[in-house]
Amino acid sequence: MHCLVHILKNEKRDGMTDATVLISAANAYGLDSRLLIHVGGYINDVYQYTEQNGVPARIIRLTKQTWRNQKEVLAELHFMKYLFDNGVSVPDILPSKNGNLVESVEGGYLASMFTQAPGRIPIEEDWNREMVGNWGRIVGQMHLLTQSYVPLEGVKRRDWKQEPWMDMMRHLPHKELIVRQKAVELLNWLETLPKDKKNYGLVHCDLYDQNFFVAKDGTITAFDFDDCCYHWFAFDVAIILYLVIARFNRLEKMNESLDDHVAFFLDAFLKGYQEVNHFENWWLKAMPHFLRYRRLLGLSLWHQRYDWKIVDGELKIKWLRLKAEIEADKPLTNYPF
Repeated sequence: MHCLVHILKNEKRDGMTDATVLISAANAYGLDSRLLIHVGGYINDVYQYTEQNGVPARIIRLTKQTWRNQKEVLAELHFMKYLFDNGVSVPDILPSKNGNLVESVEGGYLASMFTQAPGRIPIEEDWNREMVGNWGRIVGQMHLLTQSYVPLEGVKRRDWKQEPWMDMMRHLPHKELIVRQKAVELLNWLETLPKDKKNYGLVHCDLYDQNFFVAKDGTITAFDFDDCCYHWFAFDVAIILYLVIARFNRLEKMNESLDDHVAFFLDAFLKGYQEVNHFENWWLKAMPHFLRYRRLLGLSLWHQRYDWKIVDGELKIKWLRLKAEIEADKPLTNYPF
């Protein structure tokens, strides 16, 4: 819930996890809680356990059980482990002292531990054809591997229709007649799309540039699979493109147009993708619809997070602009898909 802009995740909770929770989590993994360093997190709290006695740094993630239950987290980690074991650059999942991938700990939390991804969150100088190509390659690898992935018995991630935060018709106000009509049209359109294994499966659903690290050689390591669900592979790409467009608009580059930037990104990304997996031709034609669908999800997320009646300032301006763009069916880009 994502970073889908992290509208909900980016509203950081006050304070960090209680010490009793950290002690409980550290004990489950045989760690010293005093060496845990808080490094981020919104819906989840994320801690680094620095390198000790030649053992590389690790990441401890704490997930509230009100957000994900134990089976949901286990399903996520099982999928990540499958990707890791098949050569995809994702963190490895490290078991607890009891050999579990997920441990229930104090305070209603679920703890899991990962190897730390190498590199850093990409900065401006990292945005080149090599990094974007590697980005496309890792998404292509995941889409190829998910076609043969078999979940654990009775432990499976949700289909997108089962994700409460994705239920736009539940969250968009009834008085927003035009917005709701646009949502109905897009949801009906989704029902016309092919759902065979080459087009539909378990996807990351949030692999934008804050959810991977890039190394000096341009290789990337993907993480934060908390939003993974069953959806169209094309939507997995559209989420990335949507946030690439949003990033470009924030930067307000003067030496490049948005459409040129989209052309650069798609050319490099799809070349990387197609090195490992076939990119169905209809995906590009569908991209404007998927981008509009993603934009509507953003508005729906705002309605979940905020009370429109008391929203003011910059957020209200952005909200009104987003609503107007949706109602006018304004294209996010004029790139000729």
